[in-house]
Amino acid sequence: MAHDNQLSPTDAALRQRLTELSVQIPCGGIRGPLQRNAYGPTVWQSCRCEDRPEVWPDVDVSRVADLCIVCFRGTAGGITRWSWLACEDCREVNNTIGRNWGVKPFRPGRHSLMNGIGVRGSTPPEIRAEALARLAEFARGDSRLRGWNDIEYARLAARFDPLSDVPLRVWQQEYPPSRDASRDALTRIIGPDVPLRGPR
Repeated sequence: MAHDNQLSPTDAALRQRLTELSVQIPCGGIRGPLQRNAYGPTVWQSCRCEDRPEVWPDVDVSRVADLCIVCFRGTAGGITRWSWLACEDCREVNNTIGRNWGVKPFRPGRHSLMNGIGVRGSTPPEIRAEALARLAEFARGDSRLRGWNDIEYARLAARFDPLSDVPLRVWQQEYPPSRDASRDALTRIIGPDVPLRGPR
């Protein structure tokens, strides 16, 4: 954790006030003290609203947990570029749709290769151009999920004080993660006619 003399007064006061991981309602980020592993020291996970967000050495991302980008109930993320951005329930529903449709509606891996998107040096030119186009599309991000964040996170967050930090455990008591919640979220993003369940 950064030394207090490196923090702004606002960030220092925040670290005194928060004693557990919490959802920062204005931005939806999770911030607070945590242990990255069972034997390690306590570190601080920042959100983007802080004056000077904490940067951890030797990791790709200085965050252990974020709200799922689909249901905003479960957690996802991690410190490597090989982390998932959707929770396990949302990934499983996404995979079920992919098996039934032949294509997954979302690519929830942080790294393109986790989503089956990559370009090999030996790829023939015509296939390479298509693969590069898919890679560029992935890099731009999914506009459906950006719009969904504005709608769904705002709907859930409206239950709380708009300037507060809500302990993650309280958020998840109010909005428990579940396979049904993930199905509901995906139905509302892509429409009611998607095959959300596998064959019986």
